[in-house]
This record gives sequence, structure tokens and C-alpha cells, in this order.
Amino acid sequence: MKKNPSLIGLLSVCGLAVLVFLFYNVFLNKKDGYVIGNPSNQTITININNKDYTVAPQQQARIELPKGKTKIVYTFNNKKTDTIVEITRGNGFINPTKQEYITFTRPYGIRKNKDSIFLSHHLTIDNKVYQGIIEKSSQLYIENFYYNIDQDYPKMFIKSTGSEKATDLSKIFNKEDFKQFYFENYE
Repeated sequence: MKKNPSLIGLLSVCGLAVLVFLFYNVFLNKKDGYVIGNPSNQTITININNKDYTVAPQQQARIELPKGKTKIVYTFNNKKTDTIVEITRGNGFINPTKQEYITFTRPYGIRKNKDSIFLSHHLTIDNKVYQGIIEKSSQLYIENFYYNIDQDYPKMFIKSTGSEKATDLSKIFNKEDFKQFYFENYE
């Protein structure tokens, strides 16, 4: 049987394409979406756009929502909330307990004075100063981040070649997870 170099080349390219696709989906692909968090010790049922979602204590639930005006109705600690929020991004966090959450922005890539930019911003949490671009929020709906609470920062970040634009990626944390993350990465 005679070997066909064209067929071998085609099969090699196809195999490489499959490997790149699998690598992207396993390691690099980020699934956008919305998460309802429940850090309390009671079950919460929340009605969003006339659909009920039940979130167990100390759990979170990922849901799909359309962009635009979203009606949220629920009762927590004998206080009823009936409001409309505007969803403008592909990622969001619904905080029915209105607990404090932290958004941390991590700079990626090469830039001048990256350390001084990092050190010039700070926030005090529980009487301790944390350096970096950090925001606290206890709003019902939070969307000022790139990675949601159920996602991790990437182990590696691939930046397009020729792009000199600075890249900052932000992630939302509950307060205790943020303190642990900061301790592991910056102390």
C-alpha cells in the first residue's frame, strides 16, 4: 500500500485543529452567565421575570437571563423586595441577601509602572488594608466584573499579538474567599 503525503498532511492538520479546539474548551473558554448567591443559613426563593429559583443555604445557582430590564421579587429576613434591574453585560451576580462582595481587578500583560498602579489603590476590609484595584458592593445586582463568583482566574492568559493595550481582568469574590485569594497570591 502506497502512502499518500497529501492525505497524511490533511489528517495531521485536522488532528491538530481538534486538539486546539479541545484545549480551548477545556482550559481557556469562559462561560458567561448569571449567578444567584445565597450565603445565608436559610433557603431563598427568588422570582426573576416570573420564574422561581430556589437556592439552598450556602449555595449558588447559575441561571440564564436576557439583557435589558429584569424584574426581581423575593422575601428575605421578613423584608419583601420588588424591583427592576437593568442587565447590560453578559455576566452578573444577584445578591438577594445584600451581603458584601469584593471585585478585584488583576492586571495582565506588560505595562509601565504596573506595581505603582497596583500599590496606589487600596481598600480596607475588616481593619486590614488590601492593595490593588478593589471595590466593595452589597447591591442586589452586581455586574462590574469579568469572572463570576463560580469561575477562577485563568492559569494562563493568551493576549493577541501586536496588541499593546493593557488588559485588566476582574473577578467577584465573597469577602472570605477574597481574603484567602489575596493571602495566597499577594502576601
